Amino acid sequence: MQEQTICGELGMLNNLFKRQMARQSGEEFSKVTGMQGMIIHYLLVADGDRFQKDVETQFRFRRSTATGILQLMEQHGLLRREPVPQDGRLKRLVLTDKALALDARIKKKFRDTETLMRAGISEEDMDAWFRVCGRIRANLENYQRRASEGQE
Repeated sequence: MQEQTICGELGMLNNLFKRQMARQSGEEFSKVTGMQGMIIHYLLVADGDRFQKDVETQFRFRRSTATGILQLMEQHGLLRREPVPQDGRLKRLVLTDKALALDARIKKKFRDTETLMRAGISEEDMDAWFRVCGRIRANLENYQRRASEGQE
C-alpha cells in the first residue's frame, strides 16, 4: 500500500475541488474561476478601499500571481483599477456591475460546495482539520520567510 502524504492528499483535494466548482458553473460563470469568485467576495465584504497588495496578503499570493489573476478579471470585465487621489501609483480595485451581479450566485456556489465537503464530518473533526491546516500553513510560511532571508 502506498504511503499517504500531505502533498498527495492536498493535490487530489485541489483537483476534486476545482472539478466540483466547474461542475456547478453555468454560462454566467464560464470565465469566473473559483479563485476569482473568492476575490470578488473578498472585495465585496471588505471595508474601505482594497489594493493588489491586500489581495496578495489575504490569499498569500506572490505579486506575479495576483497580477495575472487581477489582469484576467479586468479583461473579463469583473473589476477595474482606479487611481487614488493621494497616490497616483496606487490603484484601488473596484468591482464592476457584472461582478456585483454574480455575487449572490457565487456565495451560493461556495456554500453548496462547503456543505457537500463537510457532509458526515463532525464539528470536532472539522476543528482538528483547521488546526492541522493552520499548523501546516504556518510551517510553510515560516520556512519560506526564512528561505527568502537566506537562512535556509
